Amino acid sequence: MRTLHAAVLALSLFAAVPSTPAQAAEPVAAATAGWPATRAGQLARGWVTAFSTGETAMRDFIDINLAPKSLAERNTRARVEKYRTLRDQYGKLQLESVLKSTPGELTAKLIDSDAKSHEFTFAVQTEAPYKLLSVSLRETLHGMHGMFGGFHH
Repeated sequence: MRTLHAAVLALSLFAAVPSTPAQAAEPVAAATAGWPATRAGQLARGWVTAFSTGETAMRDFIDINLAPKSLAERNTRARVEKYRTLRDQYGKLQLESVLKSTPGELTAKLIDSDAKSHEFTFAVQTEAPYKLLSVSLRETLHGMHGMFGGFHH
């Protein structure tokens, strides 16, 4: 019997969705292609779009949409380097389904270029300026006996 273990990888990557405090305080007018009509939904959709578009789009997204506190912990350059590794590993991403949606967090299943499903969680500030705090990837690993606690980055 295989033992399942989860590895959590906090990706401090964030793609660019234009944001002003007034705009951010209001919910998005309507759900877009399965994403919820919330600020977390808007940021998550923007991150996925930037991830799939390419490095320039991801860099722009990070600079515009990442909370200053998160950028202080890990700058844009370091985040883009991590993006390159993930993009090489997953290719393009697209929404499969939304698993959980609250004002401060959205968890979604995303499908990669190989049609494999991955669980991503997007944490968002709940007060102005409503920026993206983090993106986490939760992977279920099969056959990894003895692994405890996973990987956190």
